Formats: sequence, structure tokens, C-alpha cells
Amino acid sequence: MTIFVAQHTRRATPEETASAVLDDLDRRVTDEASFVVLPENVFTTGGDVQALPRQLREQCLDRLTTLARTRGTYVLTGSWAQTRPGGGLTQVARLLDPSGTECARVERPVLPDGTTGTGDDFPVVETPFGRVGLLLGPDFWLVEPPRIECLAGAELLLVAGSLDGGQQASQRAAVWGIATLNTVVVAFAGSLSERCGGGSAVAAPEGFVAEAGTDEGVIEAPWDVERIRHLREPDLRFQQTLWFGLWARRTELYTDLTAQVS
Repeated sequence: MTIFVAQHTRRATPEETASAVLDDLDRRVTDEASFVVLPENVFTTGGDVQALPRQLREQCLDRLTTLARTRGTYVLTGSWAQTRPGGGLTQVARLLDPSGTECARVERPVLPDGTTGTGDDFPVVETPFGRVGLLLGPDFWLVEPPRIECLAGAELLLVAGSLDGGQQASQRAAVWGIATLNTVVVAFAGSLSERCGGGSAVAAPEGFVAEAGTDEGVIEAPWDVERIRHLREPDLRFQQTLWFGLWARRTELYTDLTAQVS
């Protein structure tokens, strides 16, 4: 089982960005794929956040659906902005299952400064490859959302995110830290632009399995759900596992928070 994470430079137009990302995924993703993860705001140009044109939005979703079906993989589509019924923009990220059906989604408001807002719903999805949690944008950097999803059973976090590029070392450390403290594998996808510093990675509690740095492309990493389950086995000496990371917490204190998991 393998995780693929996309990281591409934003082109002059959304159409050019979409073509670069989707063509590269078609070339690089193999039948070994269990999960494919795309970044937040994946098809924009790097300028102001605008709604993706409807025709382009449908074309992108159709190609990602085909990718899911032909490779037999789950695809986190990344996010793109859409106009809300009452006005304003919302970022929408979808998880497609191997039949191409949307099995979960996360929506977050686009704030006046163009950044993505936070939310209070945190999906965890049961798959044949393990239980996965979905995170979009800044929710990943907060303590509670990853913790809540892992307390709800997530063994792998699929993150459509971005780094601002200004604090890359500390943000890289945070990705690994979140993986360690929650005893979970993190598949983090970020974009490349003047304001986004890449940093896509697959991080396990013991360290990084794959990193893109600031290179464009598609990285891949092995995914072993049994390894995560082993690390979560009770071991008070911490000689064999990382039990302290997830289960040595007083979960009853999180009841109100975990009740929000969909």
C-alpha cells in the first residue's frame, strides 16, 4: 500500500495549474496507490482566491474521479473555492473512494484576507486501508482537530494544507510533532507559489518517510497500517511502542469535543 502526495507550482492560469497537476498524477500514480492527497487551493494561480470556474471545477473533479476508479485508490481532491448560496466563498475538499463516489467532505469559509477559516467538524472514514481523518487548511495546525480525529480512531491523517514558506523549519518540525504526539501517520500536501512554501511530506511517529521540500512533483511513501496499530499497543515501559502518544490520555475529558466527529 502506498500514499501519493502532490506538490506543484501554481501556473499563470487555473487551467494551466490544473493541467500540470492532473497530467502529473496520471503519469505518476500507480495501481499500488491506497491514497492520493492534493493541497489546499490546489488549482489557483497563487494570487487572490477566487471561485474556480464551474466548467473547470467539473473537469477537475471528473479527472480525479477517473483516477480513483482506474487506480482503485482513495483521492483527497485538495480544495478549491466555490461560491456559497448566500454569497461569499468556501473552500471545499472531497474524499473520493475507489468507485469515484464522494464519501466525505470538509468545507471551510474563505476569510476576507483570502486565507481559509477553521471549522468544528472533523470527519473520520473507515476504509479497507485503515481509518483516515480529513483535515483542511489551518485546522491541521491547531492542537484539537488532529487530536480529536485520532481519539476517534484515525490512523492516518490526510491533509490538504499549505505552508506560508516563512517558517519552514518550525512548520516541518510541527508536522512530525503532530505525527508523534498523536501516534499517527500524516500525509501533508502543500502547494508551491510566492506565498506557499511546499513542504509536502509523509511523516510517521518515528520520522519522515518522504519529503518534497520545495521540489515540484509527486512523492510516494509506503503505508503500513499494522505498524501504526502496533505502536498504539499498551506498553508502559515505552520500549516497543508509543502508547503514551495516543491512549495514555484521559479520553473522558474530550467527550464534548469527540462528540463532534462525523
